[in-house]
Amino acid sequence: MQTSYEPENPPVSADLAGRIAALLPRGGRVLLSGGGEALARAAAAAGVFLTERDLSFEAFEEDGDNASGSGAPARRFDALVLAEPREEPSATSHPLTGLLHRARNLLAEKGRLFLLAPAGADPRDRIVALSETGFVILDEDWTHGTGLFQARRESIFVTEYQEGDEAAILALFRGSFHVERTLERWRWEYAENPYGNRVISEAFAEDGALVAHYAAYPVRFHRERPGGDGPDNPAETLLAQQVGDTMTAPEVRKIGRGPTSVLARTVRHFYARFCAGRIAFNYGFNTGNIQRFSMSFVRARRIEDVPFRVRAVQGEGVPPLRPPRWLVRKLGGYRVERVTAIEESDGRWDELFERVRGSYGFLIERDARYLGWRYARCPDPQYFIYAVFRRRRLIGWGVFRQLGDRLFWGDALFDPRYPEAARLLLAQVLAEPAHGATR
Repeated sequence: MQTSYEPENPPVSADLAGRIAALLPRGGRVLLSGGGEALARAAAAAGVFLTERDLSFEAFEEDGDNASGSGAPARRFDALVLAEPREEPSATSHPLTGLLHRARNLLAEKGRLFLLAPAGADPRDRIVALSETGFVILDEDWTHGTGLFQARRESIFVTEYQEGDEAAILALFRGSFHVERTLERWRWEYAENPYGNRVISEAFAEDGALVAHYAAYPVRFHRERPGGDGPDNPAETLLAQQVGDTMTAPEVRKIGRGPTSVLARTVRHFYARFCAGRIAFNYGFNTGNIQRFSMSFVRARRIEDVPFRVRAVQGEGVPPLRPPRWLVRKLGGYRVERVTAIEESDGRWDELFERVRGSYGFLIERDARYLGWRYARCPDPQYFIYAVFRRRRLIGWGVFRQLGDRLFWGDALFDPRYPEAARLLLAQVLAEPAHGATR
């Protein structure tokens, strides 16, 4: 029978019809829903047995098959060719996800789906819809104008974060990294970021178990234009995302290979749902397998090693690092203070960033909003912040954390007109008896 929405769907070209027919399984049961006479003829010429079928909700109900997925339909197909309607269906009639759910329910396990997307359709929407309805995408081709997605029915569903998933996320984190992460830390990182929240893609098995996770938190970058900032050459603010918490359950790490692995499917959903056309870039700090994975399947570029420098506080041959004497500090107008809270209304942090950003060119927007969230309100690990002033003006700050006798200095911003400020700040921090650092 002819599909009910066939008149709204332009027929595929003879070239595309021939290509699809060559991909269809011989000797199997193939369902054709749309695509025009050229596709039907090409399939017949290739010796493929076709059944035509309308996948609209009404026809599906009338035929007695199970549209909800709670039970097996009367027939299973080895492959299904599904042509989307010319016009995007409304949310109240036949959304693409509804069609894909019904298509999946008609396919045998590992059955192939050939989805024909209209010319000009957004590929991201198709990637998200296929991932969320239990398909792994094998290929995507737009060379014929019409989009052709090849996918396979699988038992993994990739979707975005839903309220309440954090308990499963924390359990997967514990099993993957053997580190206990608190719910407060998770909420701070993924639910309380002032620049955006819940940027998370997750993969679930059919029994509802969380088996993969890929997430990021948004960060704003500042970039100076060549030639300096001015009315005709304004600086740019770029929204980026720092990627972290990439993890998969051990039991699914051997499912698929490369781009069809469970992690790769999760990443593909993430980029389609949260990245393409929305942010400037993603970045992260990683090594080993996940770095190789990112370079191979996410088109990441390795920029440089993260510098890690170690200095002994005291010992043979180590010059002492002491704060300047009181008189020197007094005459120079310097003072160093520990900061316990940063409010967005405190303009000193924003004023420092605006004053010095041109000297750095490209950097995270380290203003009061960022510092208050990123460090002052982070529940774990515990950071502490020191600021250095010259008279009443803030000229620099540093963020530290401590592990035993090791003091880690992880972030900072200084006015380059006062190069001595960094040494003054560090010397004051090391002089604090509470730290007792040796390195």
